[in-house]
Amino acid sequence: MNQVINQFKRLFSDDGRSDKDFSGQEERLRRAQEELKEASASIARAANYLADFIKAQL
Repeated sequence: MNQVINQFKRLFSDDGRSDKDFSGQEERLRRAQEELKEASASIARAANYLADFIKAQL
């Protein structure tokens, strides 16, 4: 029970002075996610072209 009370004390007394800034990492992750989305879309297009080519050969 004391642990719960201590946790609430920490939450309410936190003024953010020692917070870390992760904005640089978040921006790099956002760019990486966009690149992954573009790459997966490219792979899907290539797979569709390949499937169409195989169907045309049969």
